[in-house]
Amino acid sequence: MLTAERQRALLEVLKLEGKVLASGLSRRFGVSEDTIRRDLRELDKAGLLQRVHGGALPRSSISVEYASRQKESTEAKRRIGAAAVKLLHPGELVVLDAGTTPLAVIENLPLDFAVTVVTHSLPAATALAEHPVAEGIVIGGRLFKSARASNGVATVDAYRLIRPDVCILGAAAVHPEAGITTFDAEEAEVKRAMVAYASRVIVLAAGEKLGTVSLHLIAPAGRVTHLVTDSDAAPEVLRQLRELGIEVILA
Repeated sequence: MLTAERQRALLEVLKLEGKVLASGLSRRFGVSEDTIRRDLRELDKAGLLQRVHGGALPRSSISVEYASRQKESTEAKRRIGAAAVKLLHPGELVVLDAGTTPLAVIENLPLDFAVTVVTHSLPAATALAEHPVAEGIVIGGRLFKSARASNGVATVDAYRLIRPDVCILGAAAVHPEAGITTFDAEEAEVKRAMVAYASRVIVLAAGEKLGTVSLHLIAPAGRVTHLVTDSDAAPEVLRQLRELGIEVILA
């Protein structure tokens, strides 16, 4: 088998199984583990997978600008946002992530739903300004233009002072073993501060993001109490996440 053929087959195995080990691939393809490790290095460099100790995991799709994300899967995001609202209780203190899917939570809040939302998202702050009874607290910091959100040390420090009932988090990638991960190191710092003291952590993620991994860790998957996703989610990944004690809601 030629190198290119083996690498294509390797990626197909990874897609089907959600994780590959160099030892298993060596036996499967009848080549040495050194050859497999070289394949994994090349595929990782090409952005097609994420190397981990002993093997590889699927890599999440590349980050895109906020304006582009606004146009993607709008109905699925609306359903996810509406399902997340049902997990909230009036009077709670909620920290809300930036991104188009967390924004859908605010857009689906009933007009008589009294809740306090702390956010570094500019679109979410604007949406809160239009809500008749929900209170909004806006976290400042350096403007992260592509995300329409505050970022940096000031944002992280502000979140570390808050003790929320609920953290609502968007995620670029969710994996049972690799945890909740994202593309940007500074963004990951903000999200870690949001999660740190929350009693409940609700992750919102499209099904295609489950079973994938990105560059920077936010939290272990076991820190999540609820996952709201859609029907594109792989059943095997959902099973593994449920085994960690996560309540999974399909919107």
